[in-house]
Amino acid sequence: MKHNIFLLSILFIFAISSCSEEDLPEVAVYYTYLYWTSMADHQILRAVYQDDVLLQTEVVYGSLKGLDTPTALVVDEPNQMLYWTDFSTRQILRGAWDGSGNPEVLYTAPLRSYGPVELVMDTERLYWTQPYDQLILSAPANGLGPVDTLFDRSDGLNGPWGVDLEVSAGYLYWVEYEDNELWRVSLTENSTTELIYAGGSGFLNPYGIAISEGTGELFITDNALPGAAYADRILRGSLDGAMKLETVYDEEDGVSNAYAVVIDERSGELYWLNQLNAGSIYRGGVDGRATEELIMDIALGQGLCIVCSTHEPNVLMQ
Repeated sequence: MKHNIFLLSILFIFAISSCSEEDLPEVAVYYTYLYWTSMADHQILRAVYQDDVLLQTEVVYGSLKGLDTPTALVVDEPNQMLYWTDFSTRQILRGAWDGSGNPEVLYTAPLRSYGPVELVMDTERLYWTQPYDQLILSAPANGLGPVDTLFDRSDGLNGPWGVDLEVSAGYLYWVEYEDNELWRVSLTENSTTELIYAGGSGFLNPYGIAISEGTGELFITDNALPGAAYADRILRGSLDGAMKLETVYDEEDGVSNAYAVVIDERSGELYWLNQLNAGSIYRGGVDGRATEELIMDIALGQGLCIVCSTHEPNVLMQ
């Protein structure tokens, strides 16, 4: 009997030891990639985080690769590509998101026009604004055209700036800073534009917009004009405009001339960029949690983008 028990014990130990690491489920490791533009330094930069620990900060593209005044940018995470606009060259470009290789020019605005300022994309198309030309445009993300004019001055556009997509419902949203308005239109059906928030809704001078599909809310950077009773702030509203605009963050939380705002849907964190000679990037949350300053001394920053990925930065970097 004791002999049998001994044999069973040996077999049990052998069975446990034979389980290799390959049999264990793999735990995905996520990295947070934060990209921003510096117009004064002619650069696109990025910071890489893992579990809120900063791993590295670096210049992705600079003037040596043709950057002049980079404004907005978006990331195509599955293909590890970066798309951006350059106001001075009037171009939309793309390149590897780690900065390897040379940028590819996708579209160039006509000579007598101004450059693009804000940019968003879905899986196949780019959407951008040219506020000084009163244009909202769209084109295939592969650069093969044609460029479609979605709206122009004849549609009543007056300073279209920030733009974002509600992907699940197929809506395009934009801010008109001249009229202090926020609009949307369905991209999946022939429909008219909808005024979501009109002038007088609480805007002072809106620019950037970010949509949280997780909460069904939108967030707008609102920069006060000189002499206004309120300071610069970030406002929150609903996607259908039914919710009254409310202040989530203001100057006491670090908002100062903020132009870009983005949301990490995975964590519910909200980021914004203050456009100053020595600007900064702050992080808070869609729930109004406490804020912290992440990146400092950004020379006239404009664009901001965040993406979570399982791609390791040490594999991507050259």
